[in-house]
Amino acid sequence: MNTQIILVRHGESMANAKKMSQGKQDEWIDTHLTEKGREEAEKVALRLKKEKIDIIYSSDLKRAKETAEAINKFHNVKIKLDIRLRDILNGELLEDFVKKCADSFKEIENEDKNVLVVAHGSSVLTLLGIISGSKEEGDKIVKENKGKYGNTYVSLVEKNNDKYEIKLIGCRKHLDD
Repeated sequence: MNTQIILVRHGESMANAKKMSQGKQDEWIDTHLTEKGREEAEKVALRLKKEKIDIIYSSDLKRAKETAEAINKFHNVKIKLDIRLRDILNGELLEDFVKKCADSFKEIENEDKNVLVVAHGSSVLTLLGIISGSKEEGDKIVKENKGKYGNTYVSLVEKNNDKYEIKLIGCRKHLDD
């Protein structure tokens, strides 16, 4: 059975607009979307309007949750908030962050449904790295996209008989319209 996993980074947050780090040591700056962020969320929602989405997984932080809610206006499905999809904290060990993302992905892939994931740049790229199936390919995906995976960028993964294929990484065409 073919299923899809669509990964989306949240829209611009107030802290993004001020160029503030939102994951300080052991503490989150949890800000809402800006007006621009709400517009980005509406644009990505329109882009995904016709996609079949059965469930949404979202980071529990406001910027991701608000983006997920905007997209869900067209789907009216359950949004599952997942703390493991949060961005990496400054000072957090990379191994711990990757483990959290991998644990979240195990649950996501067990859905065996079309899943939308709304999270943060580092967690989306880490999930893509995990999905790639090899450390070498995963490291390449993260390296090539780190620092350029913008707000509401879309990535697409297809699953066919437990085999994953990354079809799209970091598409922003909905923002160009």
